Amino acid sequence: DGDLTTSIDGILEQCKERDLPMVCANPDFIVLLSDGSTGHMPGKIAKRYEEIGGKCTWFGKPHAPHFEACIRKLGLDKNRVAHVGDSLHHDVAGAN
Repeated sequence: DGDLTTSIDGILEQCKERDLPMVCANPDFIVLLSDGSTGHMPGKIAKRYEEIGGKCTWFGKPHAPHFEACIRKLGLDKNRVAHVGDSLHHDVAGAN
């Protein structure tokens, strides 16, 4: 139906009641589908979990530690790395 809270809040409330931590390793909020519509992504679920009081650890773009870990693992100088992406929020924000 397009309304994430209707379909996921019950599950998230149960997780919060159990004090379960969440790890969001793909913080994208939406994805553009081939038919032109948008779909929910894990970042939207993690954001909602925090909104209702759940604890979440974020890792992945656009969060800087994701980019720093990749650069460190590859042994590169960050001043010589370019990140290419198709979303200002998901891909570019953390690379700056």
